Amino acid sequence: MSDPFKGKKIAVYLRRSKGESGTTQDQLVEITPFVNQLIKKKKIKKFNFDVVGRSLDGTWRGVELDREGDIYNEGDGFSGYSVDSRPVFMELLAKLRSGEYDALVAVSMDRYARNYGALSRYAYDLWGESTPPKLLFGVAEKMGLGEEGTQGIINEKVLASLMEWGGLAKLLEIAKGEKKRTGTAVDRGYLLGSRPEWLGKEYRGKTTKEINYRAGWEAINSGKGAAAIGRAAKKYDKFGRGSTTWPRSWKPRLRAYNELGVLEDWLTNFEAVNKYIKDYGDYPKASYKSKEVERLLKQTAGYFAYPAGVLLKTSEGFDFVTFPSPMEIGITKLATIEADDIPEFIVNRTDDIPENLNTFQTQPRSGE
Repeated sequence: MSDPFKGKKIAVYLRRSKGESGTTQDQLVEITPFVNQLIKKKKIKKFNFDVVGRSLDGTWRGVELDREGDIYNEGDGFSGYSVDSRPVFMELLAKLRSGEYDALVAVSMDRYARNYGALSRYAYDLWGESTPPKLLFGVAEKMGLGEEGTQGIINEKVLASLMEWGGLAKLLEIAKGEKKRTGTAVDRGYLLGSRPEWLGKEYRGKTTKEINYRAGWEAINSGKGAAAIGRAAKKYDKFGRGSTTWPRSWKPRLRAYNELGVLEDWLTNFEAVNKYIKDYGDYPKASYKSKEVERLLKQTAGYFAYPAGVLLKTSEGFDFVTFPSPMEIGITKLATIEADDIPEFIVNRTDDIPENLNTFQTQPRSGE
């Protein structure tokens, strides 16, 4: 059988669904040895390990498709059931059609789509009608769509079956999760926990000014002392000096968020909510007390307390609960519409508990 990669120009595709464990960075770690073997054996054309699409490490925001690189990161929280709503994947399909790439590699076939039918609607011409066919390969399956010869035809039948059953299993998992949604405050995004100090909130008799958590983190990350961290965050003691109590609480928390890979998302969401309070139209103190801001803060409380998810005790045992990122739903939408009336507002519950939970993924009191 001929080598399916010989002489091909390849791209790597990364995607993680909402509620799945791990990150796209973890996927890249799994794929890299496979790509390195192809390079070592001189099977593929030159490969560029730079990243296109979404940043793996948070050094840039949004989707950047004009970067140079052969690793395409869709990012974390993008469903495999919706193919055309993934801009990075659609860009890759266009580049396969234009001849820029001959093959795609993903950690598994379900990264491309949750079932064979969904993928076929958007990409069948690439492996089924092109000469030579383009290759969509899964490292876990050790085979792909678009391999030539009789074995390639057999592989396609096998993968079609695997993908359909895999998609069905995922749908059943989602249905099971939905069945467990009981309509509690948790399912509407509310859960008590340590949250940031919001602009306009009355705190110990004073109205909170805007605290700069991002600058505070930068000072922490650069090894500054406690008072300097407090000054950077614009958090002061009663003598006007940089607060040393603020870093005591937030230094370990922000470090944990960074280690868990959620810090940049948390900071960006915090800044977006503060901006909503500031732009509401009244003084921050009055804005903070408005129904819209009250609704926004209540429906995002769980996320801001536990951006990397939290372990909760239930009547059936334990659930690991993850809250939607506010900006993915829309800040204004969360301020003006109840969570029950927002279809995409889904608090994910699973009994698949991650190993080695961080302290900041557990409650001081177990239970809802």
